[in-house]
Amino acid sequence: MAPEQDWCLNCGTAAPGRLGERPGWRAASTVIVLALLLVLGAVGAGYAALTGDAKPKQTASTPAAAPPAAAQAAPPAATTQPPAATQPPTTATTPAKPKKLPKVKTPTAGVTPGSPITPTPTPTPTPTTSTPATSTPTGTGTGTGTGTGTTGTGTTTTPADTGPKPIELNGDAGTVYDPFKRVKDSGETTRALDGDKTTSWYVDPTVPTQVAVGYVVDLGKLQGVRQIDLQTPTPGFRVEIYATDETTPPPDILDTRWSHIKDVSNVGAKDDGTQKIVLGAGTSKYRNVLLWFTQPPTDGPRLRIAELELLG
Repeated sequence: MAPEQDWCLNCGTAAPGRLGERPGWRAASTVIVLALLLVLGAVGAGYAALTGDAKPKQTASTPAAAPPAAAQAAPPAATTQPPAATQPPTTATTPAKPKKLPKVKTPTAGVTPGSPITPTPTPTPTPTTSTPATSTPTGTGTGTGTGTGTTGTGTTTTPADTGPKPIELNGDAGTVYDPFKRVKDSGETTRALDGDKTTSWYVDPTVPTQVAVGYVVDLGKLQGVRQIDLQTPTPGFRVEIYATDETTPPPDILDTRWSHIKDVSNVGAKDDGTQKIVLGAGTSKYRNVLLWFTQPPTDGPRLRIAELELLG
């Protein structure tokens, strides 16, 4: 190796004394420094622990002195509250007096000269006397009399307004209804509706024992029929009452558009040939009413209707 060369470039061997001198001192110095640092740290920690234990004892004695100060401050607060409680009663009594004063001043303002008369409540007995006795009997008596009079008047006028009234019909409203072609001879149909009892409509059926002919009346519009009054010089026949709301009468008596209302036998046998047929309240509305004759009169096959009137 050349002078001042530490390592062999061929074999890598170090120069004598290269590995044993300097590294050993450095390691020893490092260990000594670390040991000194650890000792100093332990000493510092112990000192801190000793000083930390001594401080809490001193601080604990300090707050103990604080409670007496708070306790001393509390009594003055209690002494201030009693005077505050004594003041409200005095203020409550003070407004009570002004409330009474305005009530006295208000009546005085209305009537200046009569101040002593105003407090004396003269109007107080007046409403008390009039309220219980006078108003109660008067109202009851008047109501009873008025109600009785109204009820009596209404009951009297009600039957007159709701009774059956004649239905106005045209002179040609009646026609012969002959679905089975059994009319042998027939008089003028207008004679049953002309208002003359001396004239009559008649029909002679082809089968003497069974008429099967009808007289239909056109009401002109939908109306309720409550009663039928007729007069006949040939009593004893049987009639069935049918009605329909159709404008044109159904062509067959068995047609379901006919409504069967009532049957009457021995028509006109009582009361000198007059017959009153009551049908009902007239709530149903019809356009055509049919008198369907099924049995002939007692005296012969000819059937007559002197007068016919429908009431609604």
